[in-house]
Amino acid sequence: MKNKINVYLADLSHTGQGVSANFFPLGVGYVASYLLKELADQVNVELFKYPEDLSRALSKNRPKIVAFSNYSWNLNLSYEYLKQIKLRSPETITVMGGPNYGLTQEEKELFWRRYPLVDFYIVFEGEYAFVELVKNLDSVNFDPKRLKQNFASLSNCHYQFDGKIVEGEFLPRVKELQELPSPYLSGLMDKFFDGVLIPMISTTRGCPFRCTFCTEGNDYYAKVAKTTDLNEDLEYIVSRVGTVKDLCMTDANFGMFKEDIDKAKTLAAIQKKYDWPKNLIVSSGKNQKERVLEVASIVNGAMYAGGAMQTTDPEILKNIKRSNISLEEMSETVSNQDNNDVDSYTELILALPGDNKKSHTKSLRDMVNMGVNRIRMLQLIMLPQTEINTADTRGKYKMKTKFRLMPRSFGRYEIFGEELSAVEYEEICVSNSTLSFEEYLECRELHLTIETLNNGKIFQEFSGLCGYFGVSWFDVIKTFHSHRRDCSSDLEYLYDTFRKEATENLWDSPDDLERAVSRDLTRYLSNDEGTNEMAKGKTRAIFQMEKDIHRHLMDSVTTEFKNKGIFDKNLKAYLQDLMIYIRVRKEAPLNTGKEMEALLNYDFNVISERGYSVDPKDFRLAQPTKFIFKHSKDQVDLIDAYTKQYGTSLDGLGRTLMRAQYKTLIRKGELLGAQTTCSG
Repeated sequence: MKNKINVYLADLSHTGQGVSANFFPLGVGYVASYLLKELADQVNVELFKYPEDLSRALSKNRPKIVAFSNYSWNLNLSYEYLKQIKLRSPETITVMGGPNYGLTQEEKELFWRRYPLVDFYIVFEGEYAFVELVKNLDSVNFDPKRLKQNFASLSNCHYQFDGKIVEGEFLPRVKELQELPSPYLSGLMDKFFDGVLIPMISTTRGCPFRCTFCTEGNDYYAKVAKTTDLNEDLEYIVSRVGTVKDLCMTDANFGMFKEDIDKAKTLAAIQKKYDWPKNLIVSSGKNQKERVLEVASIVNGAMYAGGAMQTTDPEILKNIKRSNISLEEMSETVSNQDNNDVDSYTELILALPGDNKKSHTKSLRDMVNMGVNRIRMLQLIMLPQTEINTADTRGKYKMKTKFRLMPRSFGRYEIFGEELSAVEYEEICVSNSTLSFEEYLECRELHLTIETLNNGKIFQEFSGLCGYFGVSWFDVIKTFHSHRRDCSSDLEYLYDTFRKEATENLWDSPDDLERAVSRDLTRYLSNDEGTNEMAKGKTRAIFQMEKDIHRHLMDSVTTEFKNKGIFDKNLKAYLQDLMIYIRVRKEAPLNTGKEMEALLNYDFNVISERGYSVDPKDFRLAQPTKFIFKHSKDQVDLIDAYTKQYGTSLDGLGRTLMRAQYKTLIRKGELLGAQTTCSG
């Protein structure tokens, strides 16, 4: 009997500034579990997430095959490891797989020029293809040259030999996900339950939509494979997950399919039994609004309801082959969220083909005024194997691009006693035939304002009040935005810094970026503010400029109420009390040992339960009453968990702020004494 061969499968994440991609390696987990199902008597398999873990394993044992996932956030890190492995162990067979590859001839040729030491590349789904590759290698005693020299056609696999890129035929896709053994139940994932990484599960694979900017817009992914068998995996995960409160679902359209109702009920049963997960990280369905809303309700507000819109402009939607739910349907989805704990969600992309400042601002206005409180405002990334990344599309819309450093995706690592460094980047569109670079920057500044004021219900005290009186929350935001540089020196600095970073942190080529960052890598690694200018700007605003933000925002609310002719002495008195209430709740919000108190004239406990969408005079107390504000035990546990995951640096606070519901982090009030209300 042959000795088993050792196979390493790595989905590496940078760790130079904390864990960059802090999710379980589910993709390589499925590849590993299927490999063991088919060839358990021939292989030993181990998975890796952290570079340091892989370095330790390589110092003890050189595997026969080492395979790396390839995403934009880990390609160069993986390749640096691959190079060092090839240098010291030329007989080790190197494999890559993942969407960051490209399918046009130009993309493929560029990849093989830049990464020639890759022996084989698995294209599209990897489970069946990797097993077939191992079988073919076994037939030639694991000599890749013998396999290549006959230009063998390997299913779902590309390789380069004698200057030619050889491409195999595509295998049939996985029809049902239950065909793939669970990487959790096999124990392959046990090493990743460390209080930092977020578990991932998959209940569908594929997407029926054809969006030109998305890798799943390819025809290959049109048919959706599904499974409804979640309970065993969830029970296994929850028994080991520890302090991590989140669960990531990789589905592209969760809530859109009829089977998702049963999946949601399974999740709800787990929530009821274990009080986990608190948050679902998932993309919700792009249509079937009633079902999406029902699913969001079943999982107790753990997921955001809504859908990715990308733009509300019909011509731009045609340009990107996008089919959205209507604005009316989206509005109904948001307005039907009678649960104040449920956040609504959408995505908008800047610089799509045909986009301009006016159309993008309208899309933002549509979503804000609709009440969507999680608007993820994205830049257009030129992803490999997407239609939008082709020369034809670039030329047609005169798209100009730059390269940016990916947040936290850089670092230094030790392997075989030597140091290596790696830097990751992505290409983004910064202007086109209808959007200038200056307008791009203006839109980015507006993004920061909306991210700060609207997202996460951070300022729901004001947005709820505006909603009740029919004042446009977007108009308030625009008023704030128009005076952002003349209301305080700190806010002027905030926006000037954001604009400077959004401009200077762009390079003309990946080589320019890599040279610049590598020369100054120590400074980048020691910068605890991070390199994500949006997260950094929001975090500075919320944790360092909270008083200025609230004061300027109250002035903006007052201005819009006066413009509507509805500002009176009752609203003035309420806003004065509201500012006191806000201060005691939000001052040093993550300081769980700090208890605050205040004398207030309104029953803010009831007002907050109603989302602040009330006429304040109906909740005025008969006399000033003391409120005590403190964090609950659940809040303390939640804050401790996020602190363990992300730390307390500005960058870490930003990750917490982007991940958690803000209302779950700030103090809760307890009204003491009489609660009688009076009118007038």
